[in-house]
Amino acid sequence: MALYGELTHQAARRRLDSMARRVSGTERVEPAVASAVLFEPVPRTLHRSVREEESARRRGTE
Repeated sequence: MALYGELTHQAARRRLDSMARRVSGTERVEPAVASAVLFEPVPRTLHRSVREEESARRRGTE
């Protein structure tokens, strides 16, 4: 779990660093919206997939 937390922290830091390099408000808003729409579902999907896999492993139905 600590590794997942560290990776999530690194991803957030990179995203904020990238946004900070942009000058105008529009340049900052566009990636933020794209991130929310495109990238936020990815960790949730991965988490759900891993949780289902682990559940199947524990039940012996892999």
